[in-house]
Parts: sequence; structure tokens; C-alpha cells
Amino acid sequence: MFNSSSSYGDIMQSAKTLQHVLDVEGVALMTLMIRPDNRIHIEKVVSSGFGFSTMSAEWDRLYQRKKLQYLDPVVNCSKLYREPFNWTSVPSMILLSEKQLNFLDSAQNVGLKEGASIGYLSTRHIYKELTITSVCGRSLNSEQLAALKLINTVSAQAMTRLISPVGSLTKREREILGWTCEGKTSWEIAMICLITERTVKYHLKNIYKKLNVENKVQAVVCATKQGLI
Repeated sequence: MFNSSSSYGDIMQSAKTLQHVLDVEGVALMTLMIRPDNRIHIEKVVSSGFGFSTMSAEWDRLYQRKKLQYLDPVVNCSKLYREPFNWTSVPSMILLSEKQLNFLDSAQNVGLKEGASIGYLSTRHIYKELTITSVCGRSLNSEQLAALKLINTVSAQAMTRLISPVGSLTKREREILGWTCEGKTSWEIAMICLITERTVKYHLKNIYKKLNVENKVQAVVCATKQGLI
């Protein structure tokens, strides 16, 4: 379904194929970055037929503007459980707050009443990356849930490649740049990585050279735009 050079178009086409194979109304792939301080950032969303067509675009904008990933029970369940689940099972999986119940009511109003999801959690540098594959329109049987689990593993890897193309920075350089992005000083990074402050500064100089920048701020901005951190 996906290969090492999968593009946005390839992933979108695969989402439509999954939509047809599972006979559901829509499919959505969402990748979230979970920072060390537990802030959650939406990195990429690819969807086909998710929710009522006349309202789905507005729902997408509202979801991101209001940062509803913090309220979304599907996100919570996908972080906690590695198995696929039908949305109707969510109330038995986690304790829902009043705000989360209101969120579910709002989601149902845009056509997201029944469906299923699964999350794939991985590590990217100092962050956690959560890719959630969801289908809407109806609940899935056990065989379909198993297929969704298999598909999510592959789609998560494709989404990661789409978001973070392989760059020229080494693993250690990306790690140091990631901590720099979190506001850590060279001394603090040295303590975290169990290396000397001099070594940290050496890596930073190499990073500046590779990214063609002059300081930490420029390096973080450049690497963020390229999806390297």
C-alpha cells in the first residue's frame, strides 16, 4: 500500500482504498507530536470522506483552532491502548469528563457518530509520535479491526516519512537540536545526554554549518521547517 517514497497523494489514494475495502463512509490519518512537557501538536492530517462533506472542513478548522486533541477521547484511548477499538467502546475504556461528553456530542453533529480507531506510538528524537488511523460510518467486526491494526502500522511509517524526510543531521545532532528547541542550555543538554558541554557546542557548530545558519534560533526554525525535529 505504501513504499519508502510515499507522497501525500499516495497516502490519500490509499485512504480512499481503505475506505472502499472496509466499506466505511470515511477514513482519516492523524499524526500528533507529544512533547516532553505533554503538549500535543497536530503535525499532519490526511482524510477522505470523514464526516458530513458540508461540515467536515469547518470541523477540521475548529478542531485545530480549539486544540481539541486535548479533549478528544479517541486520542486518549489511542495513547493508552495498542489495540483497535470501536468508538462505542470508549465510555468503558476511560472515564469521560463533561467536556469530553460535550465534544462527542459536537462530533456526532458533523457525522462522526460511529467508527473505529487505533493508535501507533513511536519515538522521534526526544518526542513521542502518535499516528491514529480512524474510520467512520459504522463499527467494525473483529476481522476488520485486525485489518485496521495491520494497516495502521504501515500508514504510521508512511506518515512519518511524509512529515520528516531523512536529513543530513546525525542522531546525536537531532537530539541536541531537539533539546535546544525545548529551551535547554548547552550545559543542561550536556547533563541530559551525559556528554561534555564542549561536545554539545561542537555538535551545534556542525549543525549550524549543515543547515547554513548562524545561531540556535535560526537552527531550530530551519530544522522545524524541514521536519528534522
